[in-house]
Amino acid sequence: MSDRLPIVDNLCTNPENHKAHMCELRLAGRDKEIEKYSKDPKYVCGNCGTQSNEQGALCAPGPLDSE
Repeated sequence: MSDRLPIVDNLCTNPENHKAHMCELRLAGRDKEIEKYSKDPKYVCGNCGTQSNEQGALCAPGPLDSE
């Protein structure tokens, strides 16, 4: 029996749509979709730092600070 705990994503602000978030797309190897969401990023995920041009593609979206 393994001592490892199951990985639970409890930091997602939209768990109903989690399978469409970039972290899940990356795990599934869906590079074309990741490329589409990454072209002109305006948002950043507060969990993993992934950047996207659509809020709905991230677990914990916030504005990307452009300096």
